[in-house]
Amino acid sequence: MLSSAVPYLADLLTLRRVPANTFGLFMSVDPVPAALVGRLVLGGGLGAWEWAGIAAVVTANAVNMAARRA
Repeated sequence: MLSSAVPYLADLLTLRRVPANTFGLFMSVDPVPAALVGRLVLGGGLGAWEWAGIAAVVTANAVNMAARRA
């Protein structure tokens, strides 16, 4: 239960304090530490395609944020 409740509560508290588009960027970066923890703790790994997919999502959100500010 805590593995779902704690992150959900953290997300709700964060969303109240930061703009929605910044929160969206934070959410798109979530797979990066998850993949690193999976690698370090569980011994798993992602292939080049998976890392490219994560990079594409993070880049798309960053470009979107930059375009809104311009």
